[in-house]
Amino acid sequence: FKLGTDGGLLVDERMCTSIKNIFACGDVCSAGWTLAEQWFQMRLWSQARQMGHYAGKCMLAYANNRQDSLTMDFCFELFAHTTKFFNMKVVLLGRYHENDMKKYENLIRMTPGVEYIRVTLKDGRVHGCVFIGDTELEETFENLILNQIDVSSYGETLLDPNIDIADYFD
Repeated sequence: FKLGTDGGLLVDERMCTSIKNIFACGDVCSAGWTLAEQWFQMRLWSQARQMGHYAGKCMLAYANNRQDSLTMDFCFELFAHTTKFFNMKVVLLGRYHENDMKKYENLIRMTPGVEYIRVTLKDGRVHGCVFIGDTELEETFENLILNQIDVSSYGETLLDPNIDIADYFD
């Protein structure tokens, strides 16, 4: 098997390994295709489940000689992970972990014990978010990341709790 730089089995966009008729997904594989700007592999159960579902579709298409009819699943467009930590909802979207302050700017809203929101911007566009608590902002910011809308004119008001930004962007 060909291996990725991280030691996983290298797979192409159809989840095929370097050996004919062998597919791989989840923690054991390394994505060997050109990644979408807002997606990266982190080997989480949610990604493994999504990859497994897509790998199953790929195997079925391969078995029926219809692999050309497949398009890459939407789950590979944007990194997204949801979990609970200390009984609080945690949502990670896109390039939420970028810390190079020469390239990225972080907007933060925090209400102790209730919510923590961090939005990572690059060139006035949302590239990632961390939401802790019931913020109800996930869908709006998912769309902002995917559509790469310039939000630089909004500044800090982007996170103003008195403004329903979903009215502007959904």
